[in-house]
Amino acid sequence: MHEQKFRNRVSQSLASLPITALLVSVVWMLPDVSNLYLWGGLGVMAAMTLIVAEWNNQFQLIRIRSRMNSVVFLTLMALFPNLHVLNWAVVPAAALLVSYFVLFRAYGAYQVQGIVFHAMFFISLGSLSYPPLLLFVPFLLISTYAQLRALTLRAFFGGLLGGLLPYWLYAPYLVWQPEAGQKFFALWRDYLIVDIPDYAALPPHHWVAPGLLIFLALVSLLHFLRTAYNDKIRTRQYFYLLLVQFLPLLLIMAAYPTDDAHWIPLLIVNMTPFVGHYFTLARGRLMNLWFWCWLVLLVALGGIQYLDLWRFFYNI
Repeated sequence: MHEQKFRNRVSQSLASLPITALLVSVVWMLPDVSNLYLWGGLGVMAAMTLIVAEWNNQFQLIRIRSRMNSVVFLTLMALFPNLHVLNWAVVPAAALLVSYFVLFRAYGAYQVQGIVFHAMFFISLGSLSYPPLLLFVPFLLISTYAQLRALTLRAFFGGLLGGLLPYWLYAPYLVWQPEAGQKFFALWRDYLIVDIPDYAALPPHHWVAPGLLIFLALVSLLHFLRTAYNDKIRTRQYFYLLLVQFLPLLLIMAAYPTDDAHWIPLLIVNMTPFVGHYFTLARGRLMNLWFWCWLVLLVALGGIQYLDLWRFFYNI
C-alpha cells in the first residue's frame, strides 16, 4: 500500500515537477557550476519542459491531473551528460517539440493552413542544423490527414511553404558568406550519402542506454494500445500521430547510429507522452514494484554515465 501511495504521489502530486526540476538542476551543473554552456543548456531544457507541461495541459494527454510528462522529460534528459552543454544537438528536438505543440491545434480547427505552415516551418528550421529531421515532414503530413483529419489542399501547400521558408531566408546569408555555404553543403552531402553502417564496429555500451529507452517506449506504447479505449477519441488521435512519427525516427537511428547526440533527444520527445501516460495510468498488482524497478534502473544508468564507467566496463 505504501508503494502504491508513493507512485500516486509521484504521478499526481503538483510537487513532483518542482522537486524533479531542483534535483535535475543540481545534477545538471555538477561538473562545473561556473560553466556558462551548462547554464545555457539548463535554460533550454527549462524552456522545453515548460512547453511539455503546456502540451499536456492544453491537449489533455493524460486524462487525470498530472505533471508526469514533464517529470519524465526532465528525468530522461538528465541521464545523458553529453546533452547538458548548450550546443546545436538539442535544436532538432526543440524544433520537433514546438512543431507537435503547434500541429495538435489542427484537430477540429476550421482553417488549418496557418497551423500546418508553422508546424512545418519549425521542422525545417531545425533541419538547418540536422538535415535528417526533414524525414518527419511527409509522416507529419500523412498524420495531419489520417489522424488529425485536417489536411486540405491549402494546408498541404501551406506546409510546403513553411518548410521552404527557412531555406529561403538562409540562402542570402550563404551567398554572402561562401565559407558558411561550403560548410552547409558539406553537411548536407554527408547526410545524403548514406553508407550501410557497420553496426558490428559499434561498442556494446553504445546501445545500452538507447536500448533501455527504446524498451521503455515499447512497453509504454503497448500499454497505450491496450488501454486506448479509456481515452477520448481526440487524445487517441494525438497518440496515434506520435506513434507514426516513430517510423522516421527509427529510420534516422538505423541510418546514422553514431548520431546519438541528435536522435536521443528526438526519441525522448517522442516517447515522453507514452511513458507519462503509462506510469500515471497503468494498473496492476506488480505495477508499483515495476515503477520502483524503473526508478532504480534509470538512476543507476544515469550514475554510470556520470561516472564515465562505460569505457571501464568495456575494457574489462
